[in-house]
Amino acid sequence: GQAAAKAGEPKQEAYFPPNQLFTQGRLEQSLEAVNDALRLNPNFVPALTLRAKLSMAFNRLAEAGRDLNRVVEIEPHSAYNQFMLGFYYFLENDFKGALDPLIRSAELDKANRRTYFYLALTHEGLANASLAIQLYERAIALDREKKTPDLDTLIAFARLLFNLGQYEKCLSLVGQALSLDSKSRDAHYERGRLYLQAGDFKNAIQQGEQALLSQSPGTTDRQVHFLLARAYARAGNQQRAAEHLAKFEASAPSLRR
Repeated sequence: GQAAAKAGEPKQEAYFPPNQLFTQGRLEQSLEAVNDALRLNPNFVPALTLRAKLSMAFNRLAEAGRDLNRVVEIEPHSAYNQFMLGFYYFLENDFKGALDPLIRSAELDKANRRTYFYLALTHEGLANASLAIQLYERAIALDREKKTPDLDTLIAFARLLFNLGQYEKCLSLVGQALSLDSKSRDAHYERGRLYLQAGDFKNAIQQGEQALLSQSPGTTDRQVHFLLARAYARAGNQQRAAEHLAKFEASAPSLRR
């Protein structure tokens, strides 16, 4: 009788091994273990969410989408579930699809800065710049309250403001980003673009060269070489400009989400 009763219970304990494997970066083993847990209970939300994260890691986005839509059906009032579904649509570049779950997530948990960050990016993707600005400001205000400033938010907001020609406000955000991480490639690149825009070619070159010294999943070598090619050309150093232009042309443009 006890074994039968146990077989009918949601397998909370079955979730721990796959989650532990996931946090250790053992993704293949984690996927096997999470599939075992879901065979015991196909509607076990933590396991479905974990499998969706694993599917994203393996770039199987359609599978992640199926699991996350199922999770939201089972537990629609979870801010985390709604966020994950919105994040999935965002990764798919389906900004319209991302909007509703992210809005619901923000309504369910008004203090989660990550939700406002992705809502800002989503509205930016939909070309709603004024709404994106409000949402970036909300995310940054929450970071300030919790004293947990976030580099990615500062850089993303700075890029939007640069594209809108709001250079002074952009400069302030890039300054904050550099005070958080003095070696940030993204921040040095944005600072270089601002110097170039202002006609200060010497400092644009210095920031571009600094950006080349560090790595980032955001700013590519190609982007930095293009900035340096322009800055050296405007500073009158045609040889260095030609070198960077050649490197820019040799590197293929990368697809960025």
